[in-house]
Amino acid sequence: MLEKIVILDGYTDEPAGLGVPPYINTYPRLIAGAVWNRVRDAEIRYWTIDEARRSLGAFIEEARKSSLLVVVSGVEVPGRYLGGRPLSLRELETILLLTRGVDKILVGPAARYGFASGGGSIAVESKRLKNLFTEIVTGDPEVYMDELVQHGFEKARPWLLRESYELADKAFKLGARIVLQHPNYGRNLIVEVETYRGCSRWLTGGCSFCIEPRYGRPIMRGLKGIVEEAEALYSLGVRHIRLGRQPDILAYMSEDTGREEFPRPNPEALEKLFHGIRSVAPGLVTLHIDNVNPGTIVSHVDESVKALKTIVKYHTPGDVAALGIESFDEKVVKANNLKVGPEEALEAIRIVNRVGGLRGWNGMPHLLPGVNLIYGLPGESRETYRVNLEYLTRIMKEGLMVRRLNIRRVAVLENTPLWLKRSEVEYLLRKHEGLYRLHRVKVMRLFDKAMLKRILPPGTLLYGLIAEKHVAGYTMARFPGSYPVAVKVKGLIPVWSTITARVKGYSAKSVVGEAVAVQPCPSSMGG
Repeated sequence: MLEKIVILDGYTDEPAGLGVPPYINTYPRLIAGAVWNRVRDAEIRYWTIDEARRSLGAFIEEARKSSLLVVVSGVEVPGRYLGGRPLSLRELETILLLTRGVDKILVGPAARYGFASGGGSIAVESKRLKNLFTEIVTGDPEVYMDELVQHGFEKARPWLLRESYELADKAFKLGARIVLQHPNYGRNLIVEVETYRGCSRWLTGGCSFCIEPRYGRPIMRGLKGIVEEAEALYSLGVRHIRLGRQPDILAYMSEDTGREEFPRPNPEALEKLFHGIRSVAPGLVTLHIDNVNPGTIVSHVDESVKALKTIVKYHTPGDVAALGIESFDEKVVKANNLKVGPEEALEAIRIVNRVGGLRGWNGMPHLLPGVNLIYGLPGESRETYRVNLEYLTRIMKEGLMVRRLNIRRVAVLENTPLWLKRSEVEYLLRKHEGLYRLHRVKVMRLFDKAMLKRILPPGTLLYGLIAEKHVAGYTMARFPGSYPVAVKVKGLIPVWSTITARVKGYSAKSVVGEAVAVQPCPSSMGG
């Protein structure tokens, strides 16, 4: 009997889902909810890896007294994080050695796609971790935990994937209360809520490096389950939600899913979804999205515009439609089966700007595109860097806005098409290392700072920033939500205070602000 379970959240970052604080991803809630569905009084303790680092002795002691240690891990998308530092392989090995004798399982993308260590890395195959765990769960966590509770390790099948959301809906709702143990709860905690799983581009194999098409045919989650989970989270005091667990929010409940690479959007379904969430959670401070497929936008312009307008109607300003363009080089697009060509990518950026470019109540434009540029992909040459810079220059000259531009080197993950070409990728990463570094600096000088100034002109008032940490005499503050702008406010304002700031200056990746009003963090939850 699993009387006490310890969940160690080593954080996850994948194409459809973020779990680095202030975010909490779906895995801890699915694990806890599946157990509580069978054993209502089971004791489940949730630790983030940052908490475990700060109190390693206490964590190890509690883990050693537990019936099961569940490690959630998998930073498959390279990134930089202000709110937390993901679990490293060396830390994982140390923790596992210190908890010898305790049953341990690995859950999350690291179990299915290998343990990645950032951009420009080749993932460590999950089978190399096999001897350190009792089980590596490559399937869906709620399915495995449900079988484990009932039948034990010998009969629980770690490879099973869900065929419907019946069990997951129960687990999400019951597991919602695990958020009460998160260190960001009552402050700026953002809960990732899943709308469906899988990528519609699985029909053609999807992008070479991406894990989402590997789940096969997309499975949609019903409106009722999502709204009930939002209601449960809201009743617990959660005030920041992101519909981030999907490769393309515009494809939600599309009738073409599973038949078309770029399914026609269903604006009516999105209207019901967002209205339903707002009805049961009327005081949500943040309601954001994540991914939008640019191929969907340019293939179905009218329906996409209607769907985007629906999002703008119900969401919180400062939202970002992460387009995942990856490259403007047609040779790279073709070699890696990317979503759209360069001109189509530019058109998708224009359309999102037309719909979401107006400024909202908190000082931010409503909905802007986000762009990723990934380097090290097959087909890359020196020309790739020139072409990408050319299109970024065109974006600037057209007066378009891009909320965030991510430039990073690819991480090669197990069980993706790119895994078979990892020697080619390693060669490109070495060959273009100097060019990549120079390119990053050039983009920061020519694009990043100027774009921030365009999005937030001098004097813009930003309402509802949350103070997160102190750095060199400044307070770093951000909005809760998708890819929030970092604001450096002069002076040491108490952490977790809510700040109204006036924009005064700019750097490549942040703006400098002057505090106009400061409200201390409320002692009660829900703010």
